[in-house]
Amino acid sequence: MNIFGRRRTERILAPVRIRVIGNDISGVSFAEETVTVSFNQQGARISLLHALLPDDIVLIKNLENAMEEEFRVVGAFQQVFGDRREWGVEASNPQSGIWGVEFAPNVDNAEPKVLVECAACKTAAQSSLSSIEYEVLLATGLISRHCERCNETTRWKPSAQPVTEELLIRSKKADTKGQQEIRRTRRLRLAMQLRVRNSWGIVDVAQTRDVSKAGLCFISTKRFSLADEIYITLPYSLNQAPVETKGKIIWAAEGNTGRFYGVEYIR
Repeated sequence: MNIFGRRRTERILAPVRIRVIGNDISGVSFAEETVTVSFNQQGARISLLHALLPDDIVLIKNLENAMEEEFRVVGAFQQVFGDRREWGVEASNPQSGIWGVEFAPNVDNAEPKVLVECAACKTAAQSSLSSIEYEVLLATGLISRHCERCNETTRWKPSAQPVTEELLIRSKKADTKGQQEIRRTRRLRLAMQLRVRNSWGIVDVAQTRDVSKAGLCFISTKRFSLADEIYITLPYSLNQAPVETKGKIIWAAEGNTGRFYGVEYIR
């Protein structure tokens, strides 16, 4: 089967300054400032020193316009410039406008449908691929995605299996379930230092429990109040200029090592 076709929107080859926050392949949290190699409405190709785990969620902040969005790691490209590697990431919300660009859609807006199979259990599916999944598959012959049969993320490759009615029905169900998963707000479990202050003069260097594009949860020994407007620096480092994000505390709970606070960003 020929998997070559149109991308869903134009690809822009441009270095946009970004900050990537996530967990590396060892499960250690990191924040790295880098640039895009290319991007379009559905995803981006980025260069990183940190190795990522396919299907993980990372937060990407455009340092030019301060917009932040969740992206799913699709897979890796080749090594470039020593320890750096390029990664394909897919936007959880393609309509977010994080790149500050209006994309002109192609005449053919259909997503390419490709017959792929799980390298572990050989289950085949005719699946709609996002543009970045398609690009990774063309470049490496493999993409990472969830396999219902294996019940885990596995490697998938183009398949030569015959297309049957049963396969098409199974593929449609899997695509629908995948789209429902994408629509859910996913929180990234991330332990990272942040600085929190409110207008009453309470300041603390605390630690996150999890983060998402809409807010975060942190644990602190300080006492903040519900509905407090706070100012967050994340990630926090003594040797860098603080960049604060405004938020509001929407819930609180006592823990063994401190008090947990749920924060919603104020846009």
